[in-house]
Amino acid sequence: MRKVVSALLLLTLILNLTGCGRGNKGPEINSLSVNKSGEISHHIVGSVDQNYYQIETADLESFAASRVEEYCAEKGEGSVTLKAVEEKDGSISMDFGYSSAEDYSGFNHRTLYVGALEDAKSDGYELEAVPFVSMDGQAVEIGYIEEWEKKKLVILETKSGEEMLINLPGKTLYTNQSAHSGQDVTFVGKKSVKISNQEEEGARALSYIIYE
Repeated sequence: MRKVVSALLLLTLILNLTGCGRGNKGPEINSLSVNKSGEISHHIVGSVDQNYYQIETADLESFAASRVEEYCAEKGEGSVTLKAVEEKDGSISMDFGYSSAEDYSGFNHRTLYVGALEDAKSDGYELEAVPFVSMDGQAVEIGYIEEWEKKKLVILETKSGEEMLINLPGKTLYTNQSAHSGQDVTFVGKKSVKISNQEEEGARALSYIIYE
């Protein structure tokens, strides 16, 4: 017998829903969008049927709204917003908004850094050991990148088996090389990057994206 997902499983699903198909429209994956002011939009998509239980959309929305309210009570009104929860053709999607990368990290318990490239080291991120590659496939070391003051950096933590499309407010310049992290990191157009985490089960890894 199928079970309505418990509160604990709802929490897991909110944080970890993975991509599912969209019929003839092709696959849809989770996406993270950064705007020029640093605000974050997070689109999560998954299947209503989860092996031995079934997600009830109303329960999921209610629990998500409760978590948002709890977080905002501690961090400030508007820190996180639940914009939409929708169910269609066997899939469920959720849209969250975050006032900052720090709020995304705090709410989802994973690293997201958005800032100036020149500030990354003072903010605790060492980039010297990270091998980067340009959009045209050229390897580059961080020390050889020019005009640091004009560059921005996104660092995102993903878990094994996860896919994420990162949409940026400017032109993508470099990403970390895929072989460095056990991830498949690919450019999508001029302003997006797709991350497919291929690490061993249970492992997490950081992806690095430089843009302007």
